[in-house]
Amino acid sequence: MPVTELDSSFYRLLGVRAAVLRLDETHPQISGNKWFKLLPLIRRLEAGERPKLLSFGGVWSNHLHALAFVGQRFGVETMAFVRGHPGQVETAMLQDARRWGMKIRYLDRETYARRNEAGFVESLRCDHPGWEYLPEGGSNADAVAGCSEIWSLLSTSDWSQPDLLACALGTGGTLAGLIAGKPADTRILGVPVLELGAQAESSVRRLLGEAGRDDPGGWELDLGGACGGYARLPSSLAHFICTFEQRYSVPLDPVYTAKLFQAVNRRIISGKLAPGSRVLFVHTGGLQGRRGMQARIDRALSAFQGPQPL
Repeated sequence: MPVTELDSSFYRLLGVRAAVLRLDETHPQISGNKWFKLLPLIRRLEAGERPKLLSFGGVWSNHLHALAFVGQRFGVETMAFVRGHPGQVETAMLQDARRWGMKIRYLDRETYARRNEAGFVESLRCDHPGWEYLPEGGSNADAVAGCSEIWSLLSTSDWSQPDLLACALGTGGTLAGLIAGKPADTRILGVPVLELGAQAESSVRRLLGEAGRDDPGGWELDLGGACGGYARLPSSLAHFICTFEQRYSVPLDPVYTAKLFQAVNRRIISGKLAPGSRVLFVHTGGLQGRRGMQARIDRALSAFQGPQPL
């Protein structure tokens, strides 16, 4: 798994060594952290199990995109409940999912908002006997176990024990797995991409508990990196994406990784990391979803005014 060093005057002047773990290069379709979230399931499928799989997600969901491909690859049925209505113009992600055999069921806004309620999930299970349920984003105990194996990619690298490992946080499964498998001397920073407040930390702790993993400590969240909320794209973030990609030739997705890099860079320049620190960013993929954001990036970029963002 490639680790890309970020060699620039920005990091050198601040006395920090930085690199990116390129999970976006894991697989062309089961991209980034989704490979590891689904790894226990993939192993079951390779062993011959054939469960029918049901999940939730948005119209650009990286989770549903990966799950649909897994279903097609192993010949298992998949179904997704998506917020929207029949007859709407389908995104490229949903078109991919349908092409790979996923059944799409639309839910209105009010119904979709109940997706995490235990009673609602149980009613879906009753309505779809024999189907195995995966939560939105794929974050469950199996995802924690799978994502803890991300560390094995670094076992022969000189980045096996960075001072700080930083990762974006959506539903929490990836960060929980990284925490569960972390070296004792490595600190972990999660950057929530939703305005969740204290709920973000409780979600990570809940997932660790569900996976039967102890919380080793040594981690924290940066609650100031969400840029206004999920999929929000201020012009400063669009300019950051453009500048970062030109400088390092590492593609970013605007929902997760762009916010991660911007938030950590701000911490570095504010002196929150000691000189000499080794910082490893986790690129969690999500680049297929950029297809739905590129026009917004271009518009926001043209509207940007002000100093170059960090």
